[in-house]
Amino acid sequence: MKVTRVCIRIDIDTVRDTEVLPAVLDILDTFGIAGTFFVTTGTDASFKNYRNYRNPLKLLRNRAIRQHGIRQMFRGLLSHRHVQTSGNVASVIERGHELGLHGYHHYNWMNTLPVQDRDVITAWISKGCDLFEEAYGFRPRSFASPGFATSTAFLEVLDGFGFEYSSDFRGKEAFYPVEGSRQFSTLQLPVAEESFGELVSQGMSEREIYERYRRGLDSAEDLFIFYMHPSFEPLINKHLLIMLLEYISSDSRFEIMTLSQLAKNIKRRDRAEDTAGI
Repeated sequence: MKVTRVCIRIDIDTVRDTEVLPAVLDILDTFGIAGTFFVTTGTDASFKNYRNYRNPLKLLRNRAIRQHGIRQMFRGLLSHRHVQTSGNVASVIERGHELGLHGYHHYNWMNTLPVQDRDVITAWISKGCDLFEEAYGFRPRSFASPGFATSTAFLEVLDGFGFEYSSDFRGKEAFYPVEGSRQFSTLQLPVAEESFGELVSQGMSEREIYERYRRGLDSAEDLFIFYMHPSFEPLINKHLLIMLLEYISSDSRFEIMTLSQLAKNIKRRDRAEDTAGI
C-alpha cells in the first residue's frame, strides 16, 4: 500500500498569530500531531496591508480583517512589537513541535524580496537568525520565505546558511532548485495546496475546500504539505480543520510527520539510491 507523508506547516506572521497559538496547539494535541511552525522575526507591520483600502466596505470584507480584527489596524501605529518575542511562541517548542525561521520583517520581505540584492538578503536572514536565537536559545535549522517570495539571489544566499531544508515554493514534490546548469543545494519542501483562508477568499465553501483537500491527499504520489495561520484556520475554520485532521489521522494511507522528519527521510533515501548506483 502506498503511504503518503503528510506535513502540517503553521506560519506565525503577526503578534495576533502568537496570541491565539493555544487554539491550534490544543487541536494538534487532540490528534497527537506534531506540526512544523515558522515564526517571522522583527516588527509586526501587518497594519500596512490595510492602508490602501479607501472603501470601508471593502476593508471590512478583507480576509485580513476577519483574521486579525480591527484592532490590528491600529496596533502597529501605536507600538512596534516584535513577533518572535510575543507571548506563547516558546510553547510551540515546549509542546513538542518544530520551530523554524519565517524570514525577517514579514511585510518588507514578501513585498520587496525579489528586487533585493544578495547583500540585503544576507543581512535580513542573518538578522532573523540572530533574533530567533536570542528569543529561543538556538539557531534556526529550517526556513520558509514569507509570501513564498523567491529570487535567484535569495536561493544563492540561502545555500550559504546551511539550513536542513527550506519551504519557499508551492508544488507537490520535494526538489533542489535548478537554474540553467546550476543546482542549488538547499532541499525544498513545497506546499501542495493553498490555505483555507486563500480558498475562502476565492469564494469556496467549507465543503468545497474539504473535498479539494481530500482529492489532493488521495492523488498525492509521495507527500502532501499544507499550511495555515493560527489566527485564521483554527479559529474561523475550526470545524473544517478538525474534519480534515480526522480524515488524515484515521487513514493508514497517510503518515503524519514534521517537515524536519520528512527532510531527513528524503535525504536518507537519496543517499541510499546514490550508494546503490555506485
